[in-house]
Amino acid sequence: MNPGEFTCDRYQAILRAGRVAGYRFSAFDEVKTVRSAQEKVCLLRHDCDNDLIAAARMAEIEAAEGVSSTYFLMLRSVMYNLLAPPHTAMVRRILSLDHRLGLHFDESVVAHLRSEQVAAEVERERDLLRTEFGCSIDVVSFHQPGPRVLTGEIHLGCINTYSRADMEGFHYTSDSNLAFRGREPDELFASGAHPRLHILIHPEWWTENATSLAEKWNAMIVDNVEVMQTSLLEREDTFNERRTVRIVSEDPDFESR
Repeated sequence: MNPGEFTCDRYQAILRAGRVAGYRFSAFDEVKTVRSAQEKVCLLRHDCDNDLIAAARMAEIEAAEGVSSTYFLMLRSVMYNLLAPPHTAMVRRILSLDHRLGLHFDESVVAHLRSEQVAAEVERERDLLRTEFGCSIDVVSFHQPGPRVLTGEIHLGCINTYSRADMEGFHYTSDSNLAFRGREPDELFASGAHPRLHILIHPEWWTENATSLAEKWNAMIVDNVEVMQTSLLEREDTFNERRTVRIVSEDPDFESR
């Protein structure tokens, strides 16, 4: 797939392909029980790196298709703040649609710590996320995992999506960097070759219209500025005029908003 094919309509078609093929979309806390089950199961996960607007949009698409998934949220994203009212509202909307939350942990900020200290920081962030949204946080996904994560050196008190032991028996595919590693999800669903699937989808790549990679990034920036601006208009009397956001881009298809 090229960047232009990562659209909401395409994603909806992928979900429908899974349902038609008889896959049940399961939560990560069921991993142990479904590993040996006879049914076809898909663990559908979203690492939310930069854009909760895209995540909330994806959550609505999934709910309309009768699909439940897990949204992994960062406490250290440079693009969104989970404690800010507009972002909090988006997360609560995602939960109201019967989706789950997980922690998306940025290992790079604690790279100087020993492995057991990293695990302690993961637990601290899990507690913060659990306290803020009043729900269980039973699974962690590392952001751009390093060697210590991939070799199993960091031991957690919960499910780790990059743990070979935790994910044993599940065939994995991801849309990282706008390219599926291995077969695309709808092809995997249709083939039925892997009765247990683990699929990672980054919401920000999937846009309403077919766009280039550059425009997807531009849209993320503009969307987040608009969230900030709307909140300022509602909460700050001196911010009394909507500003125009202009991004200078070399992409000829991008139109600034």
